[in-house]
Amino acid sequence: MSYRRQRRSGSLTTGLRGLVSFCVLFIAMGFLFVQLFSSVWLALGIGSLTAVRSLAAAILPLLVAVYLGYIARLRVPANESRAPLINGFIIYTFWTMLVLSIDETSEYRRFPLEELLYSSTLAFMIWRYRYHNSFKSLLARSYGVVAGALGAVILFGMDLTAF
Repeated sequence: MSYRRQRRSGSLTTGLRGLVSFCVLFIAMGFLFVQLFSSVWLALGIGSLTAVRSLAAAILPLLVAVYLGYIARLRVPANESRAPLINGFIIYTFWTMLVLSIDETSEYRRFPLEELLYSSTLAFMIWRYRYHNSFKSLLARSYGVVAGALGAVILFGMDLTAF
């Protein structure tokens, strides 16, 4: 049996990996917040009732995640299995592509679906981070959001800068 030796990462490699991960986390969260706020801003231009519904849809999932994760302090049962980090990456990649395709095709502003989807994505990322207390899990999902946004650009030709 042959074993491969694992190479130890130097401080430069570890620092560079941390910097890249921080940038991806910042880009993913920033992207979701910008998409969320731009949807609320567009609803504000439609009318006051639409804007109120849009703002409520943007706040509700985040409020629930903060309550469950930080106020109620729910904990994971000790015997619960944890999915590998790659699952979070893959799920968030496809989820982001789905949300962006819904955002791109929604023209009629009767129900604030975009705001609910973006806010729910952010809320679930925050809640899962707090629930499992795993920064690696948050990073995997952040990489999935960025990969999903880039995949949406490649597959659907979306202009992510058009708000």
